[in-house]
Amino acid sequence: MNHILLFLFIFSFSGCSSTQSENETQEIELTDVKYGSHDRNKMDIYLPANRNPETPFVINIHGGAWTVGDKSSDTSLSKYLLSKGIAVANINYRYANSTDTHLPELLDDVDQAFKYIIAHSKEWNTRSTGFSITGQSSGAHISLMYAYTKTDKIKAIVDRCGPTDFTDTNTLWQLDNQHLMDAVNQMSGNKTIWKEGDPIPELYTKSSPVKFVKNIPILIIHGDVDPVVPIKQSYNLIEILKSKNVIYKLLIFEGADHSLDALPRNSAKKLTSTADWINQYGKN
Repeated sequence: MNHILLFLFIFSFSGCSSTQSENETQEIELTDVKYGSHDRNKMDIYLPANRNPETPFVINIHGGAWTVGDKSSDTSLSKYLLSKGIAVANINYRYANSTDTHLPELLDDVDQAFKYIIAHSKEWNTRSTGFSITGQSSGAHISLMYAYTKTDKIKAIVDRCGPTDFTDTNTLWQLDNQHLMDAVNQMSGNKTIWKEGDPIPELYTKSSPVKFVKNIPILIIHGDVDPVVPIKQSYNLIEILKSKNVIYKLLIFEGADHSLDALPRNSAKKLTSTADWINQYGKN
């Protein structure tokens, strides 16, 4: 009887090991994974085949002026990164509003997504620290603020035309010209109407990544004719990166507007350069 029990135990254990091994060697896509209590706390997970705890894992944050947009806009980016052996969490998050949801709440959503990913790292055979983060436009801004102010678990950043300095009056004027100051106020929580010549609101300063830069290698991609977030925003960030000896690379897409995808070669370069940066600095 004891021999039979021992055989069944060994057989059961071997079966579990085989299942786990198969799970780790297969490519997995999970859609609309619920990571928090709010309706928009959902993300798509992309796990490459043959992954391990050293496989790069990037969190992607979509754009949309903090108040609109959806993770579906970055599905193609996520699948491309997956094809290059990079794990991806492509997330939705709460929209900023004029009452109770501002930058701190958006960062809390990102943090909840990270906590979910870390909690499932053993199940997925993925890393629990040393993540990468990327985003476009307002998503890039949220990525920078999260990496610089909320965690020490980020080791690589890709900033795709993100606003970095809301103390730059020329940029504020351009955002106002694009009718985006309401969105800036909803994101920052500022209640006053800024006009040229006014003092910079404190909440604009507190929402500016240039004020919180940490030593994390960063790839910056920006179009030189961006009418929404002027390329000067990236130059403002680079000044601080240089002063702190942070590893960075700037890719200027000539003739590209805020979408970065006006020309086919730009779309391809955005994908390949993002994957290359994450694979270079997001491993180990």
